[in-house]
Amino acid sequence: MKQFVKYIGVLLIVSSLLVSCDQHPSLQKYYVDSNDNPEFVNFDIPASVLQLKNENVSEESLETLKSIKKVNILGYQLKADNKDTYKAEKQKVKEILKNPKYQELITIGHGKQSYTVKFLGEEDAIDEVIFFGSDKERGFALVRILGNNMDPSKMMALAQDIKLDGEEGSMKEIESLFKGFM
Repeated sequence: MKQFVKYIGVLLIVSSLLVSCDQHPSLQKYYVDSNDNPEFVNFDIPASVLQLKNENVSEESLETLKSIKKVNILGYQLKADNKDTYKAEKQKVKEILKNPKYQELITIGHGKQSYTVKFLGEEDAIDEVIFFGSDKERGFALVRILGNNMDPSKMMALAQDIKLDGEEGSMKEIESLFKGFM
């Protein structure tokens, strides 16, 4: 009887561990898996590279910048020979973002383009903002902004004040990189 009780106890512990594990794929795993794929453009921007354009910005912008840890950018450019792969990769991202842990801020569809912004955390203390934009002729971009207690209302104002690594042209380089995507 003791052996039976031990067996049932171990079985309950193992089954509860299996059930409690998140069965949904994660964005982090998707980024890692895509890192070695030459079809993707993938890079990280550490918070130390993000700077403000001038010293005359609000205290709010300074505080918001301090809440950002890093930005991950992943892009997939659509070409004539990768349409099926593009559709499959886009569907993978959509499935990941269907996970209820990603709360929706906004979704916009306009012609051949669609944009979704989601987040992890509380509405007034966000830990991750996810932007997923796609264009049926160009490809898609997936951007993750990782931080601590970020405020989405302040993030938009901050976007106007950011430059990279002391060079205002750096942001234009990133824009030109993704011009083919969006």
